[in-house]
Amino acid sequence: MRPIIKDLNGAKLFYIQTDRFKSEYFSLRFTVPLCTEHAQKNALLMAVLGRGTRSYPTKLALNRRLDTLYSTSVSSRNHRLGDMQSIGFSADFLGARYVNESGGILSEVLDVLSELWYHPLLQDGIFCEEYVKSEKNNLCDAIRAAINNPRGYAMAKCRKLLCPGEPFALSLIGEEESVATMTGDNLFERHQALVKGAVPTFVYVGNTPIEELIAMLQAHFDLFVKTDTPFSAIVKRGEGAPIMGQEEMPLAQGKLALGFRTDAVLGHPLAPAMLVLNEIYGGSPASKLFLNVREQRSLCYHCSSAVDLYKGVLFANAGMKSENRTVTEEAMLEEFRAIEQGRITVTEFEAAKCALDHSYRQVFDNPVALADFYAGRALIGNTDTVDDFRRSVAQVTVDDVVAAAQHIHHGATFFLNGTLEGEEVEE
Repeated sequence: MRPIIKDLNGAKLFYIQTDRFKSEYFSLRFTVPLCTEHAQKNALLMAVLGRGTRSYPTKLALNRRLDTLYSTSVSSRNHRLGDMQSIGFSADFLGARYVNESGGILSEVLDVLSELWYHPLLQDGIFCEEYVKSEKNNLCDAIRAAINNPRGYAMAKCRKLLCPGEPFALSLIGEEESVATMTGDNLFERHQALVKGAVPTFVYVGNTPIEELIAMLQAHFDLFVKTDTPFSAIVKRGEGAPIMGQEEMPLAQGKLALGFRTDAVLGHPLAPAMLVLNEIYGGSPASKLFLNVREQRSLCYHCSSAVDLYKGVLFANAGMKSENRTVTEEAMLEEFRAIEQGRITVTEFEAAKCALDHSYRQVFDNPVALADFYAGRALIGNTDTVDDFRRSVAQVTVDDVVAAAQHIHHGATFFLNGTLEGEEVEE
């Protein structure tokens, strides 16, 4: 299954034809540079746009319209992709063959998404102040909630230490202190700048003929020629001793985050091996971190790792009694050194490859996962299909994993020291 990519006077369409699902999926995306000036405004903007439009001025009116479209679901996106920020709207709706109306409801869904982006509810030429104030409060709540998530907080702090001064280190929702500076006026200015300058990307998963889809897009969306912003990500392996950071918080557990950098990103010959390495290290319940550090040595309550091959970073995290911090960190680093030295059992290696193959086969069961797989990789010029990538993973050897480990550098450690006595199962 390989998507068809069409250029529509500056916009891009990723067309993935399939009748595998009962529903169809469509997303309108804008991938823009991640920067301090705009990241938080973009996040708030997507929330305000979703509150009401010219034709559907309230959330209630908008939801009633979606209910008439067989309970179509519309959601906003605000994702990190390398040093870029991906924002927009997506819709999941009933497939045409299950709808009595000829041609299905795709055109009506596109009409709603077009309204959300191009025709928001305005008062005196700017965004409705009531909606802006309400969403600012919600944004502040989200920022506080992020701080109150100890594991996520430690990971965010580690990310800043690992990538100092880089866009990747920024929060997608910003800091609470800067929320007050945003108004309906300057938020509307940001919206207009995006409408006039950002290049839309359309992703469709369904069975509507591509010619009909293109005609609908041309009828509903502004496709004036714009200058595309190339994908950006500062990729490097790093060198020198890891940067250390620590804070205290009234918690019963300590939270440890280790950050690694690599130059073996998507498109690199060792990218599939890097994914296998992560599975072996901490990516699954069969990993070294889970079985050896958590289960066998009982040093921590949780222990895992995750890799991002758009940016070239790998993070490992653990939650433990604060007094076990040093021995846990050393144990986690020792498990990574074991991979570097090729101390990988047949069971660990085969379990990692099986887990990865299973996760990529699951992509075929989810239209959103399909859309994200192809649209994301296309940004960096990667045209592999899901099956291509599965074959690449299947061909990875233990030597490839060891070679990939040589491209990884431990660049940062952050520890959130829990100061409360006693223990809790989850924090």
